[in-house]
Amino acid sequence: MTRQGFWVLVGLVSVSGLGFAFWILAAHLFPAEAVGIAGSLVSLSTFGAAFAVLGLDAGLVRFAPHALHPRRLIRSVVVVTGLLAGGIGVLLPLFILSMEAVGSGARVPLIGLSLAFTIGTVWTFVMNGAFIAARKAQIAAAELCAYGLLKIVLLLVLPAAGVVGLFAAYTIPLFPVMLTGFVLLPRTWPGENPNGTPHALRDIAGLSVGNWLSAFGYAIPYLCGPALVLYFFDPTTAAFFFIALQLGEILNYGSDALTKSLFAHGSREDRLAGALKAAVRNRILLVLTPVVALGIVLASFVASAVGGPAFRPHALMIQLFLLATIPRGLYQVVLVELNVDRRPRALALCGGVFACATMAGFAAGLLLHATADVLPAAWVGGGLGVLLFSRHLARRPVGLTTWGSNNPQNR
Repeated sequence: MTRQGFWVLVGLVSVSGLGFAFWILAAHLFPAEAVGIAGSLVSLSTFGAAFAVLGLDAGLVRFAPHALHPRRLIRSVVVVTGLLAGGIGVLLPLFILSMEAVGSGARVPLIGLSLAFTIGTVWTFVMNGAFIAARKAQIAAAELCAYGLLKIVLLLVLPAAGVVGLFAAYTIPLFPVMLTGFVLLPRTWPGENPNGTPHALRDIAGLSVGNWLSAFGYAIPYLCGPALVLYFFDPTTAAFFFIALQLGEILNYGSDALTKSLFAHGSREDRLAGALKAAVRNRILLVLTPVVALGIVLASFVASAVGGPAFRPHALMIQLFLLATIPRGLYQVVLVELNVDRRPRALALCGGVFACATMAGFAAGLLLHATADVLPAAWVGGGLGVLLFSRHLARRPVGLTTWGSNNPQNR
């Protein structure tokens, strides 16, 4: 589990660190308006991918190791998620592109890029889940690292192409990496598992829907926040908000690596030991606490380094997003426990609680005419609220469990 967790961490830190470097370079090479619009489109398209994946990436991690025909199951997931992502990828960016900040000549190419990015992202989610479930996290790590490097190279080639070039630099490198994954995926799973049991797509639907609703609820504030800041404030403020959110996401990926590895291990064993959960929680706190403390102290310096002198007055955004990573990391451990116990209703409720709590805080800040700098406090409050709520649900062994699960403990 530790070895696979290391590779998941390498992949996530690579893609997040290189992604953050991408936006730092973009902030220096492109106008702030272009960064704000492109960042909002990336957030919305990623939100669309999180919606289109239907939680089936997590369903693969939980069920593919025990499936009689794992390749067939993975192919079914790829087809369903790709079709849904195609529809969503066209509709979501219309919110941003209808605004006057986007020129009429750029709207059609931006819609096309948004469609491509949404489909590519959702298939990347599925492939990474399949690689992690097969204990081949090193392949996912190599692909994520390659994507991060390629988009930086393309960014340096397209600085004169405006917002279209910026979004294209973020989108196009996803496809050679994704095609490589499609070639390698059949090599990691057998056509037939002699120890497996038949699993059709509908058999994993219950837990997948629970994960989908959980991820959808959790993604709403993270992926819609920059677009709402763009709508209520201005493109420059949206660019600062997006960069601060990305910095927090780098730390979030560290806890994600540990919990994804824990999920894959628990799925194969069909149980999750209490001592193992406690060990992962302690590791998350051991890693996050000093890093968050240092980031809070150096927030002004970091703001100037990544966004220039104009970003320095917005250092509070960075401090609050960093602080929000601690409850999020602990909450991820509880989600793994709910997944291994096959409790989709509890998963769905947790995502809804976070979305409602965070967006309520965001709305309260807007109603009170708060500056954009304090709006990330809603993420801190939402994280603490969902952590307490999820731990309460995890302690309830009966009720709020499954839709059609055969897990004996949930009967």
